[in-house]
Amino acid sequence: MPDILSQDEIDALLSATGSDDDESVSTGEVRATSNRPIITYDFKHPSRVSKDQTRTLENLHSNLARMMASSFSTMQRSVVDCDIAFVDQTTYAEFIMSLSNPSCSYTFTIEPLGGPAVIDFSMPVAYSFIDRQFGGTGGNPPSESRPLTAIERTVMTKVVTRTLADLEATWEALLKIQVSDAELETNPEFMQVAAPSDTVVLIAFEVNSQHASGLVNLCYPYFTLEPVMAYLNVQTWASRERGRRESQQEERLTQLDRIFAPVKVQLGKTAIPLGTVLQLEEGDVLKLDPTLNDDAVVFVGDRPKYLARPGLQGKRRAVQLTDRIVKADESRYMTEVEKTETGEL
Repeated sequence: MPDILSQDEIDALLSATGSDDDESVSTGEVRATSNRPIITYDFKHPSRVSKDQTRTLENLHSNLARMMASSFSTMQRSVVDCDIAFVDQTTYAEFIMSLSNPSCSYTFTIEPLGGPAVIDFSMPVAYSFIDRQFGGTGGNPPSESRPLTAIERTVMTKVVTRTLADLEATWEALLKIQVSDAELETNPEFMQVAAPSDTVVLIAFEVNSQHASGLVNLCYPYFTLEPVMAYLNVQTWASRERGRRESQQEERLTQLDRIFAPVKVQLGKTAIPLGTVLQLEEGDVLKLDPTLNDDAVVFVGDRPKYLARPGLQGKRRAVQLTDRIVKADESRYMTEVEKTETGEL
């Protein structure tokens, strides 16, 4: 009759077998993981926007920076520089905490995306616009922080309206959008456009004028951009940009077709003394400089552009273009008076 193992002996055998298996498994795991790079993942700031999509957003809004620089310079009547400072993704709570209180922030809705967004003007930038509007230098902010008055809000409404129009024009390269329901909020904590833990894409523009500088922050909640995330890649952006340039070229050619320019043909010219001019009578013959075989000069507006041979087409006088006059040679076919009028002299 075989010996029966006691419970202590069974436990000893199981523990010995288990330790060997654990050791072999752990050794295999170490070998498997040692060849793979360890990537840190921040659960507080999940990366929902890829680097390619971030790059496309930056390229898209670089056009907005140029348009804002032009608009701000016009409104301030002085040179204003505007460049992208950074493009980042963070949580909505951290974005709100980064804003000053009181602030100059506007919430608005983007159609057809159907989601909200926020644009915030730092107080030095806002006060610069207000000061310039009332004849100041743009560098006289209030001594202590305070919310905007009713008159100051009216000034900033014009600035925001122009900026949002530039934003609509910027997105036309990818999608035709319409901005509506823009509302001012001076307390950032009251802007409940997204949950505190929601991911947002933050695009910061650095604005520099002669007497003031600051940031203009544009915040897109992720759920606002989600419908167009599939289009935010380099290939789609490049193809749409190419198509936009071609459509713009066709539109400009169409506009040029509706513009009329005066055209005149100069058969010849000469210079005579002023005394001879005073003695000219009907029937006198003036000898011109060009010979019979020389070409006539065709002027478009006040610029010589072509050489041509005069002739007839049916019962009307006409010219046949023979050559084009390059810009460097235009002054050769112009009189001193024409050179003075066109700035060539």
